[in-house]
Amino acid sequence: MRAMVLHEWGGPLTLESVPDPSPAHGEVVLRVHACAPDQFDVTIRAGRAGGKIPLVLGHEIAGEVAALGEGVDDFREGDRVIVHAYLTCGYCRFCLMGRETLCRNFGGYFGVHVDGGYAEYVRVPLRNLCRIPDGLSYQEATVAVSPVATPLKAIKTRAGVRPGEHVVIVGACGGVGIHAVQIAKAFGAHVIAVDIDDGKLEKARELGADHIVNGRSEDFAVRVEEITSGKGAETVLEFVGTEDTLLKSFASLTTAGTLVIVGFQPGTAFSVDPTRYVSDEVVVTGSRYVNRAELAEAMDWVVAGKVKPVISGTYPLEEAERALEDLTANRTWGRAPVLPLS
Repeated sequence: MRAMVLHEWGGPLTLESVPDPSPAHGEVVLRVHACAPDQFDVTIRAGRAGGKIPLVLGHEIAGEVAALGEGVDDFREGDRVIVHAYLTCGYCRFCLMGRETLCRNFGGYFGVHVDGGYAEYVRVPLRNLCRIPDGLSYQEATVAVSPVATPLKAIKTRAGVRPGEHVVIVGACGGVGIHAVQIAKAFGAHVIAVDIDDGKLEKARELGADHIVNGRSEDFAVRVEEITSGKGAETVLEFVGTEDTLLKSFASLTTAGTLVIVGFQPGTAFSVDPTRYVSDEVVVTGSRYVNRAELAEAMDWVVAGKVKPVISGTYPLEEAERALEDLTANRTWGRAPVLPLS
């Protein structure tokens, strides 16, 4: 099969012919129809996420079942599926309570610790499969894997957003943040979108943002105070996670507000006066990906039209390197999937 292979951390992906994968017991092989690059791929390629080379990147995978290993009874060849991006055990206390992302025997990620979806085929454990519902294309489904599912969990479960509340989305024009704008709006919130590109911020307004703030030209914490008439926001979603944005996000919270950190820069620290934790009972928490039920729910939201996958273009497999370059240069809007079979 053809695959884009990384041989050196920080180096380019190169198109190569590699052996077709074979499914072991409890596994399937998928024919990959779409795999969307994201910023995590940039981190992976730089060698900052672990794993070992040579490596095939790509973790937002949508495809069809092409081969079944022994012990696989629930799927058939031709079934359309997406892939849960985490390698989990299924039997630790967190897996059993539906919090697979906290698995105590975590095995890593697709496209990092096992080969991913920048290839014509990929081998996947049965427990990582989630069916694509009728009415959803492979390209739309690959966007659901993280850009829709991740903010849906953060907004619904971690923050508990309610109608009429103010929600600040920091990094609102990124591939995940732009879907968070739509989801928060669907929950009935007043959405304040923060980013640094005026053109993309206008697109965020078109997709539901009530207010847009360029965080490069103005202090978004000050603007949040003005927009909310001094109250502050009930929820702030952080998709950037620098020291500067985290401090401003914390300052944007109202009494009993919640800051949910989804995206961050590893090693970043920020210091705040602990008085607010007590006097205002504010909450700072995180949200780590989703479980498989939440993944299925994300696709249901797309099918129902509650959120529109933002897809700015596509790339053939041999141009996956250019896809990552465009992503790094901020030339991508939403997601731009790689299509291995194009």
